Amino acid sequence: MSVRTLNTVAPPLDFSFKNLATLTDSLEEEPRKGTKLREGYTEVVTAVRYNNNSLSELSDLSPTMTALVFQPTALSWLDFSFNELVTLDKVLLEFVNLTTLYLHGNQICNLMEVKKLSGLPLLRTLTLHGNPIENQEGYRHFVLSTLSGLKQLDFSSVTKQNQRDAENWRKLSSKKMKMGKKKKAE
Repeated sequence: MSVRTLNTVAPPLDFSFKNLATLTDSLEEEPRKGTKLREGYTEVVTAVRYNNNSLSELSDLSPTMTALVFQPTALSWLDFSFNELVTLDKVLLEFVNLTTLYLHGNQICNLMEVKKLSGLPLLRTLTLHGNPIENQEGYRHFVLSTLSGLKQLDFSSVTKQNQRDAENWRKLSSKKMKMGKKKKAE
């Protein structure tokens, strides 16, 4: 099945609540509502929902999207909320037009996973709340300093003051790290 088009924008492909263990499992499923996959479809799919499944990795994202939609690079919104993701796969960087990424309610523990998203220059909306990283000191500042183009984080607008605070936090953190390395060298 392939969605073919370049004309108008289709409703999201909705594979939520399908009990999917892998993304390729969605190739055997019909979307819940909205866009129905059929030959000769004339709308561009820009959003796909995989929320509330059992996904633990995204490594098969690219081949799955290639099989499902005609122009995968047109995707601007992906929802992987409420799954079992622990890490973020760099395959996300293939979707250069991604502006919105929902990752809340997963099992992401390491703040360094956020750095992988810095290769998405158009990313404006990101959700990570409900992941263990949310409880780490400096969480919001780290995310905002790493992804300075965000306009919304965890369904909360990013203000100019938030941006200034994140930049100041980054500078202070860099100084602390340099001082720590200097002490270790002595």
